[in-house]
Amino acid sequence: MFSWSEVKHQPVIVAHRGASALAPENTLAAFRQAINDGADALEFDVRLTKDGEVVVIHDGKLEGTTNGSGFVSEKTLSELQTLSAGAWFHKKFSVERIPTLDEVFNEVRGKVGINVEMKADADRQSEFDLADRCCQIIKEHYAENIVLLSSFQHHLIKRTRELNSNIATGLLFHPFQLISRSPVRIAQRMGAEFIILSGASLRKSIVRKAHEREIQVGEYTINTPARINRARRYAVDVIFTDNPAWAKRILSSP
Repeated sequence: MFSWSEVKHQPVIVAHRGASALAPENTLAAFRQAINDGADALEFDVRLTKDGEVVVIHDGKLEGTTNGSGFVSEKTLSELQTLSAGAWFHKKFSVERIPTLDEVFNEVRGKVGINVEMKADADRQSEFDLADRCCQIIKEHYAENIVLLSSFQHHLIKRTRELNSNIATGLLFHPFQLISRSPVRIAQRMGAEFIILSGASLRKSIVRKAHEREIQVGEYTINTPARINRARRYAVDVIFTDNPAWAKRILSSP
């Protein structure tokens, strides 16, 4: 079984929002496709509903990837589950719904690793509620070893470390966050095992410094051969891609 604490090969191929090049992002269809295509792990985004449930969706507003409108945080789970989360991609996916974190674990646990990215844009207590619920659900599914919890909101990672130090954590960085900041130093201070950078931010020196401190490095979102080859030269540990089958083919070529 996959474990973030004992990665057996590098780079790890993570399906970004599932196999989102081939199926609607953050749906069970995209996750099944990624598993069939040989991804090592799935990456997906989670948010809290109005009634405190954890659902899998990237945007705070519903218009981008559903036939609904308004904010995820202002809808109950039952309201959200009436929406199509796949019709925007293709009519054959119109039956896809916004999954809950529980549903994803029930579907994929034991098949691949999981990277849960926490998204929160409300008050600080609501943000902590998201981290609390994620840790609770992970523990209920006995999934601490297979889950990497990550976020651009680093206080959520701090909260996660306080709640359950057995769950691996990753700090995501926007390019502008790295101006006069050291991602390696921040990760070391917070006890995070991973830093996850954009292609624009990645530097070989960052990877080297991270590895010297036993911190692993991920790069998002890699969808060209040139990016894959650079990640391989830099010894990047984890690559995030919209098309894991394609990434595996590129990595297996000389």
